[in-house]
Amino acid sequence: MADRREVREITSPSNALLKVFRRALAEGVTREGWLAVEGPHLLEEALQAVPRVAVERVLVARSGARKFSALLARLPQEAEVTHVSDHLFARVAQTESPQGIAALVERRADDLDAVLARGDALLLAACGLQDPGNLGTMMRSGQALGATALLTLEGTVSAFNPKAVRASAGAVFHLPIFQEQKPGRLFPRLRAAGVRIVAADRHSPAPVVQADLRGSVAILIGQEGAGLPPEISREASLLLSIPIRAGTDSLNAATAASVFLYEVARQREFRY
Repeated sequence: MADRREVREITSPSNALLKVFRRALAEGVTREGWLAVEGPHLLEEALQAVPRVAVERVLVARSGARKFSALLARLPQEAEVTHVSDHLFARVAQTESPQGIAALVERRADDLDAVLARGDALLLAACGLQDPGNLGTMMRSGQALGATALLTLEGTVSAFNPKAVRASAGAVFHLPIFQEQKPGRLFPRLRAAGVRIVAADRHSPAPVVQADLRGSVAILIGQEGAGLPPEISREASLLLSIPIRAGTDSLNAATAASVFLYEVARQREFRY
């Protein structure tokens, strides 16, 4: 069936919608909280995540209208589509080589109580990370290896930072995300739900491969260089390290998170 939606066309660089897209693609979200994404891959991932997300508005460069016709035909009927010239799209885009399509996407609110109610919850908690690429890679690994949610403690870079979204390769749409968690409230809540708190600590003599990580666990990953602050480490019931070659300082946060996630997945026989 042919797509009969009405397509809007914008020719003025001062158009209000273009300003919304330009600001949102630079900052990550609109003032209404809609997530801005650029490129066909991220839009494809958003469509695969329905009903967790809703694609609200799509901006298409003239050269991309035919190239992405199959993708556009899959949009929900209520999604608004706007065409602009390639020149105007390039002024809005944030990537060096714009691919000609961008979207504003609404993520449905996630329920942390429902996540904690699972008997096998696997929570990945980012504690103070500042590199959005690292956080995005953590989301990507979490989605691939069975994490049930991403938690970020206050002071951590936003999971909706444009670089984090791109590095997540679409995982940002599939993984429940709970940001700006206050430690004083979060950790008692985790313990009350029966979630064991495990911290990655490069100085621990206990290797991650020797710990039992079945059941509900939360894995704390600290800053790229400094690791976890003492007041956060003290909340953990287990401090675990990754055995690495002597003389190597450490692994970066995303790599450490991936190793921990893989070990949990292995112990759970990769049942996701």
